[in-house]
Amino acid sequence: MEKMYKEIEKEPICRSKRIIITCKDNNLEADFGKARDNLQECQLLPKDNLHMELLFEETALMLEQITKDFSAMLWFEKFEHYCCLKLTAKTDMSFEKKEELLGMATDGKNAMAKGFMAKIADIIETGLLDFDYVGRLQQEYGGVSVGFGSMGIYDGMGGIADLGSAWSLSDYKLSLSDAIEEDEQDDATQEAWDELEKSIVANIATDVIVGTKSNTIEMTIIKELKNE
Repeated sequence: MEKMYKEIEKEPICRSKRIIITCKDNNLEADFGKARDNLQECQLLPKDNLHMELLFEETALMLEQITKDFSAMLWFEKFEHYCCLKLTAKTDMSFEKKEELLGMATDGKNAMAKGFMAKIADIIETGLLDFDYVGRLQQEYGGVSVGFGSMGIYDGMGGIADLGSAWSLSDYKLSLSDAIEEDEQDDATQEAWDELEKSIVANIATDVIVGTKSNTIEMTIIKELKNE
């Protein structure tokens, strides 16, 4: 993993301007149109630019599913062989409100999150309440054997964005694939695999990494540039 993405641990060729995103009382405010303009700063070839726009659109829709108060920044980074969509989010809530919401977070309301990006939203939303969550990710979706969060974990990872721990799409795919090949899949495993096959992000992105850095949740969507 670290060798594969060593390039994006260096200074990018281009880093776009950042847009500010805020969510307060379920009211999301962001100039998403400006983000599309900012992507032009990376001067990608048409096909690569289209793919990054699609990944951005899916990210914008995902952010609308997060109901907790937060502030975030979103931007793009271009490297020689990759382009990344970067998101860093931090909760705006008080300690008292955080404790109250943490008490509610165990009621299982998010346990049936449907769709790949809905589950990414769930990881980010829960991580905003409990910054150790991304490092544990023991929650199971639907109360079944396939724990969406239990696959693809990097602990003490010193690579991408210096994340202390991270969930990785690539390892999640590998874990699901291994389960299917070893005939260990159940309905939930097949459902999770079907979600990946239907997901625009899972099909276009080279990888998606969600992790923690201090008290901040970070997401990096990595797209290998085809340059054709």
